[in-house]
Amino acid sequence: MSSRVYIGRLSYRAREKDVERFFKGYGKILEVDLKNGYGFVEFDDPRDADDAVYDLNGKELCGERVIVEHTKGPRRDGGYGGGGGGGGGGGGGGGGAGGRSESL
Repeated sequence: MSSRVYIGRLSYRAREKDVERFFKGYGKILEVDLKNGYGFVEFDDPRDADDAVYDLNGKELCGERVIVEHTKGPRRDGGYGGGGGGGGGGGGGGGGAGGRSESL
């Protein structure tokens, strides 16, 4: 699993320091890359990214309920990234990896 996460529905007011503060406590952040309304956060350890996705998806940042999910597919610059997309998260479900499969 990637150590890079997508953050969507991001407020246009959100700054890098806001995102860093939001993800603080989940592990060492290597990079924050913000675009208009979305961005990417890269962690040093993929397990930290897992924890952040699990805990922060659907939480509020700068007045907006954000989407936090693992990135999908290759990045344009040759690494891994590519955003998540939309879809409201549902609740429920037990532990485990879920029944979702991803194809590249």
